This record gives sequence, structure tokens and C-alpha cells, in this order.
Amino acid sequence: MAEPTTNKASAADDVRRAFAGLPFDQKISTLVQVELDMLGDAASSVVSAVSKAVDDLAKACECSEQPSAATPNAASQGPS
Repeated sequence: MAEPTTNKASAADDVRRAFAGLPFDQKISTLVQVELDMLGDAASSVVSAVSKAVDDLAKACECSEQPSAATPNAASQGPS
């Protein structure tokens, strides 16, 4: 049984050979498509990270805004 790294290297070599055989305009088109895919993946990762951070912040604010039942409201007691 072949090692996974050997299969990956072989697949990468196959892609390189196929790419080398393309006409120039198709090479450019392929490179642009790959770059756009990578940009989309990066944007998705950023949006996901920001969304998680906002969710975590919202949860933290919910916990800190809950009034404590043991603390009496000082404004309703008035001066003694």
C-alpha cells in the first residue's frame, strides 16, 4: 500500500503536468479561478471568526447584565 504523501505528490505532479499542457489563456483563467476560490475561502474564514467573536461577546454581556437578587435597590430605600 502506498503512503498518503506519495499519493499527494503524485497528484500534485499530475496537476502540474496538466497545467503545463494548457494554452496560455487557459492558464491565466485557471489561475484567476484558483485565486478567487482562495479569496472566497479566506473571506468565509474571516466572517466565521467575526461571527463567533460577536456571539461570544453577546454571551458575555448577557451574563454581566443580569441583576443580582441579593443586592437591594439603593434608590428605593431613600435616606435614613
